[in-house]
Formats: sequence, C-alpha cells, structure tokens
Amino acid sequence: MKLGLYLSPLLFAIAQCAFAAKTEAPLQLKSKTDFDTTVAHVRAEMKPDGRFGKLSDSERESVEGDLKAMSALFDKTPEISAMSADDKRALFNAQEAANATLLKRDGDRLICTKEMRSGTHFPVTNCRTARDIEKQRNDSQEVMRRNQSQQNMMKGG
Repeated sequence: MKLGLYLSPLLFAIAQCAFAAKTEAPLQLKSKTDFDTTVAHVRAEMKPDGRFGKLSDSERESVEGDLKAMSALFDKTPEISAMSADDKRALFNAQEAANATLLKRDGDRLICTKEMRSGTHFPVTNCRTARDIEKQRNDSQEVMRRNQSQQNMMKGG
C-alpha cells in the first residue's frame, strides 16, 4: 500500500479540548501552516494547567524533540504531498511518537462539570477523569445495544 494511505487517517483537524474525553491525536498534520498552528496549541496545552500538563520532564523533552524533527521536515518541504517517501515516513513516525507520549496520560486529566441533581435546584460540581467519562459512555452504549438486541429478539421470536 502507498504511504499516503497510512497517513491519511491520521490527518484530521486538531482535537478541540472543550470536552475531549475521546483521545483524538493532537498532532494531525497536512502542511507547514497546520503544523505551526498545531504546535502552538500543543505547547500551550503542555503548560501545567493544560490538557497535557501532567507530562514528566522527560516526556516533554521527547515531545519537543519530535516537534523539532517534524519542523525540520516541513522546513525542507512545506507540503506533505511533495515530500519524499522517506520524509513522509519520518514525519509519520515523529507524529506518532509525539501523539503516543501526549495521549499516554490523557485519561488522567480531570474534567469537572456542573450538574443539577434530581429533586434539587442546587448545582453540584462533579469531577471525573477523562478515562472514567469515556468508560461510562462506552458502558452506557453497550447497555443500550444489549437492550435493543433483546427487544429485537423478543419481537422476532
């Protein structure tokens, strides 16, 4: 298969961090312009209060090294489509390494929401990790699928 087919699924727009319980890759690049915008956003999120604020010093250094490698490739050729196969492969590997490091601790990120409990008008702040929110979402979907499957079996049989 062509390398472009491997790269294309990874080249989405950068994940917006409003909720971001799904662990979408933060680095999903198409061009030097995308890269510059994305890097600024990732670096801002690597600050202590950001999405990737829990990275260790060695993890930060690793991500910065990957960003520098990608920057050098984009300085050489600003568009991925014009890069050589070796450069595309190097870009892909650096991007994947940075994404793996950034997302490794993403599930530990706390997300706090204000909710109204049943039977009261007083809002309650509820804080859970992104991993717990995603697990609850997946579990709820599985229960719905199971219930729907059981209902379909009862109607059909």
